[in-house]
Amino acid sequence: MPGLRPRLLAAAALACLARDAVAEQGIGDWVAADEAVLRLVSAVSAVPPGQARILVGLHLRLAEAWRIYWRTPGAAGLPPEFDWTGSSNLAGAIPHWPAPRRFEAFGLQSYGYTGEVIFPVTASLVRPGEPVALRLTWRYLVCREVCMPGEAELSLDLDAGHAAQTSAAAPIAHALARVPARAEASGVAVLARSGPEGLAVTARSAAPFVAPDLFLEWQVGPGRRRPDLPKPAVTLHNGGREAEFRLPIQAVLLPPGTRLAVTIADADAAIEAEVTVEPQPR
Repeated sequence: MPGLRPRLLAAAALACLARDAVAEQGIGDWVAADEAVLRLVSAVSAVPPGQARILVGLHLRLAEAWRIYWRTPGAAGLPPEFDWTGSSNLAGAIPHWPAPRRFEAFGLQSYGYTGEVIFPVTASLVRPGEPVALRLTWRYLVCREVCMPGEAELSLDLDAGHAAQTSAAAPIAHALARVPARAEASGVAVLARSGPEGLAVTARSAAPFVAPDLFLEWQVGPGRRRPDLPKPAVTLHNGGREAEFRLPIQAVLLPPGTRLAVTIADADAAIEAEVTVEPQPR
């Protein structure tokens, strides 16, 4: 039956995890979904007195060779959706997106994640220092040779009181370190220029780049970002301290004055910047 095998695989993975599971405050139960098991985790075991924000995370383990997508998925795929309806004492929840990796299939470029992923989430409380009940419906598209929609219902309750670090604190911090930092705060200067030969994005850093990749986003309508871009050609200069990315995009698509969101992922670090496309010098 369609969809039965993925659910059986996820259930089997969940059963293996459950055998070794140890109850811990601030760590939610694993939930089986399509080609994945998921849970909500917190960096702290309780809500400290007066605390208005807490750091939690969506912890995801994907079946081998399956992938999910970044906030901008690329030419194919859909971004995951976070729905916190049903939570109590939750004013808002901001997900943070670790830097993605690039996938290529049938000549199309897409961006996302494989294996084990934690999405850090900053949860703001209506009543600081009081208990919070988190309820998340997480919808996603998971792909291998084929794609299928997945959905999971997750929960995590935190009491008020003395807060100790949980076993998830370090993994959440590691995932947060993979969330792109602001370029200016990292000492990286980013410039974008458009001309007859396409778009050139240049990043200059005091520390050498190793194997950087570039992900671009720009608005093409309310709430939409144009994702279907070719893979950039990357050239390193000045001992690796300057990375140049070239994309054969017609200037009519990205004329001077266009605002771009630029994400550059490299080794264990990533940066992001907002730049205005400038004309190529004559």
